[in-house]
Amino acid sequence: MRTAQIAIIGLGNFGYYLGRDLYSRGHEVIGLDINKEAVQRVRHEISEAVVADARDREVLESLGIQDVDIAVVAIGTNMLASILSTFNLREIGVKKIYAKALSEEHGKILQKVGAHHIIFPERDVAQGLARRIHNPNMLDYLPFQEDYAIFEISAPESFYERTLRDLDLINKYGIQVIAIRSPRSKTLQFIPKASYQIRPGDALILLGSHKGMENLEGDIKD
Repeated sequence: MRTAQIAIIGLGNFGYYLGRDLYSRGHEVIGLDINKEAVQRVRHEISEAVVADARDREVLESLGIQDVDIAVVAIGTNMLASILSTFNLREIGVKKIYAKALSEEHGKILQKVGAHHIIFPERDVAQGLARRIHNPNMLDYLPFQEDYAIFEISAPESFYERTLRDLDLINKYGIQVIAIRSPRSKTLQFIPKASYQIRPGDALILLGSHKGMENLEGDIKD
């Protein structure tokens, strides 16, 4: 991804860690919060941190937030503030808005007032952890769209010395191997050939449905 200008509204734990991580990856990050202590905490770890109220449209415009590439509404427990902030961001023309939701109902309201993407941090982390506990081969999990996700699994022993053609995951489970991380290489091998032979230590990055993954996991355990 190219370097982007990103505004983070709300600098609690979620906004703090998000902003710090994005800044460390080379992005220009401006953080806003009405709490002075939250702003002081992060001011040396992102591009700019400002004490400001995103519920005020004029404040957002005075800070040039309308020109950012992405805005993230990371407000914690104040549902009304998150809704008003999201609405204002959409009104001033921010191209892409992510908003943190506290519940399904909150998420639906955020979508109605202008959020392009809804984030459920606790739910997503809990689902990922549940999948790792249920399937020890699971290394990572990323929701993709409804009923689909990107999964990273450690190749089970039953895959060793077999080619992707032999495994035939696409026809058996509707799962596509989009990349392989090999212990012999520090980089990902994207769109591997059907002749690729699985080795011990390989990690497979898969795109597929939750149902397809459940079927694969069941067969691996059997």
